[in-house]
Amino acid sequence: MKEQLNNHHYAVILAGGSGTRLWPISRELYPKQLLALTGNKTLIQETFLRAESIVPKENIFIVTNKQFTTDILLQLKEYGFVRDQLIIEPSQKNTAPAIALAAQVIEKKDKDALMFVAPADHLIVDAMGFKKSVINAFARAKEGKLITFGITPDNPSTEYGYIKPNKDIIDGEATSVECFVEKPPLEIAEKYIKEGYLWNAGIFVWGVKSFNEELKKYLPEIIHAISLRDKDEEKFVEHFSVISPVSIDVGLLERSREVEVIKVNFGWKDIGSWKSLYELLEKDECGNVLNEHALTIDCENSLVYGNSKRATVAIGITGIVVVDTEDAVLVVRKEETHKIKHAYAELKERNKMQYKEHKTVIRPWGSYTVLEEGLGYKVKKIVVNPHEKLSLQLHHKRSEHWVVIQGTAKATVGENELLYGAHQTVDIPVETVHRLENPTNEILEIIEVQSGVYLGEDDIVRYDDVYARNV
Repeated sequence: MKEQLNNHHYAVILAGGSGTRLWPISRELYPKQLLALTGNKTLIQETFLRAESIVPKENIFIVTNKQFTTDILLQLKEYGFVRDQLIIEPSQKNTAPAIALAAQVIEKKDKDALMFVAPADHLIVDAMGFKKSVINAFARAKEGKLITFGITPDNPSTEYGYIKPNKDIIDGEATSVECFVEKPPLEIAEKYIKEGYLWNAGIFVWGVKSFNEELKKYLPEIIHAISLRDKDEEKFVEHFSVISPVSIDVGLLERSREVEVIKVNFGWKDIGSWKSLYELLEKDECGNVLNEHALTIDCENSLVYGNSKRATVAIGITGIVVVDTEDAVLVVRKEETHKIKHAYAELKERNKMQYKEHKTVIRPWGSYTVLEEGLGYKVKKIVVNPHEKLSLQLHHKRSEHWVVIQGTAKATVGENELLYGAHQTVDIPVETVHRLENPTNEILEIIEVQSGVYLGEDDIVRYDDVYARNV
């Protein structure tokens, strides 16, 4: 099944979530869909490649929010994904408004379109089985049905939603849905498995015309808001911002009479927590999941992730998750990992930057690492990849001092443009237009010392940027 479906078939990837339950490796500005958790490709790369095997790549759209656009474009550039295929949500309102926004974009292109919707952070073991299931679902969607995929549970998980089919079905068969149930407690989940309930995979297939007709019946406020998108951008943002957040399951699928579930079996997992990630990854003879930076003694059934900056040692633990990053350490019982989202919320409430971003932040041109910061100063190591350059910019509230550690820097400061080698320095006064560039084939590393009354990343005015960020 190497062939793709025709131009009336589309894919929508949902990539706006923050992945709070995989903190501290998943952060608000660099969530789990941008991470390589189960192989050498990130989750969004794997999802895009699955979609491309089914529909033409120009028919793949990604719904996300503004803060992830640069990273998504950077990760998918090699696959031919372009900026016009990004659909930006003005604000995060859960899955129903996000999918509705995508359906509107697709319907404008093709009123006869069929679309499948998939989150960017799922693991699919059997890609060919997934493709067959989507093609099967497209056939049902032509009849006006809204299709969701149901997975046979292999354990009474409390991390997934459940679907009750109206009758027993085998893999590949479809039937109407009796009810949807949100994540239940353990004793209820055990009961559901005995009664033939399926896990709700959160993957959907339908025709845009049928979908929008159901939206008009059950979620007219969403239809109204997105109808303003091409008429008045300001009003669209205003109306979208006051939509009540609602999932597609609660807002539409639980109410529509056109919903069917297809039972599928393609090795699906939602990597929603450290517990689910532990269950997916290879374990040693003691049942531990370890990375190369972890050392354990007399430990069983635990996950221990260290980092290259320091030794991470665990002794005598059972059923524990330990995750050590540059600026945060997590220790939690495996069965309690669903509570991480509460700790994340508390960090955010206290304005602790560990909820938001890592000390090392990836940029299209390279990366920077915050080495030290305090009142009125911040010290960074900046790495610029060969032949890349930062934007032409200025800062209103801070000055900068650069020390070249390795490589050759091309620095623009005001009207001056000069080359600087190792151990040479550059001063950038406040309110001065400047740019850093690596004109060579070698890595450039500098130490940047910032000084000023405000050192936030949003104190930046860009005049020229090859990555088209906020110019």
